Amino acid sequence: MRRSPAVEPTSWGWLRWSPPTPDGAPRQLLQIAVLAPEPSLRARCARRWLTRRPPIRLYLDHGGSVTALTLITALGALLAMSWAIGHGLPLSVGVLLAIVLPLLVDLLPARLDAWAGRYVRTVESASGLEYLQRLTARQAAIVRAARSRPGPGPDGAVRLGHRALWEIAVIITAPGRNPDTTCRWLALESLLDHLARQADDSEHQRALDRPPAGDDAPAAYRAPGHP
Repeated sequence: MRRSPAVEPTSWGWLRWSPPTPDGAPRQLLQIAVLAPEPSLRARCARRWLTRRPPIRLYLDHGGSVTALTLITALGALLAMSWAIGHGLPLSVGVLLAIVLPLLVDLLPARLDAWAGRYVRTVESASGLEYLQRLTARQAAIVRAARSRPGPGPDGAVRLGHRALWEIAVIITAPGRNPDTTCRWLALESLLDHLARQADDSEHQRALDRPPAGDDAPAAYRAPGHP
């Protein structure tokens, strides 16, 4: 059985990595997906559907494959239609249902993938992954800063960074770009850089404000003549 890629969920989408190997070789990034910034029920359902466990596939001798669910549906439909035909269902109707039901099970996931794709932008090319991975690292820094010091400002920066990341993903996955789109792209990248620098500065200041502990703590002041 082939191993399926591992999905790493994030606050803005997910990363899909190659499955781990027995020799411990580094995993390869296969996909970056950015969810629409609006936290709607449809977007959450799209995320759950697109990050589902891949179906079990049975590979045939001649090179084709079929999912286990399709095969089980076909066998179940054949048995059910045989029983129904024996109890008065017309033969033509039973044969038609036995053929149509497995086809629906096989084709429905692709239709649902297309529906869910409206709420997510995915990048799988090598150049796109390398570029977008740098931006997602900046968004991760913004999220870490907001979690360490919650508040309206950091939370707003997380939402703004997510929207900038989404719009950049929309631009780089679009079939064509015009000069106005390129200017918008550069402005969004600059915004994400600015938010990430603010987050780094906030983390640095928080580290400076943290009181020292252990041996690094200054000795308590004692007045002269007191033990």
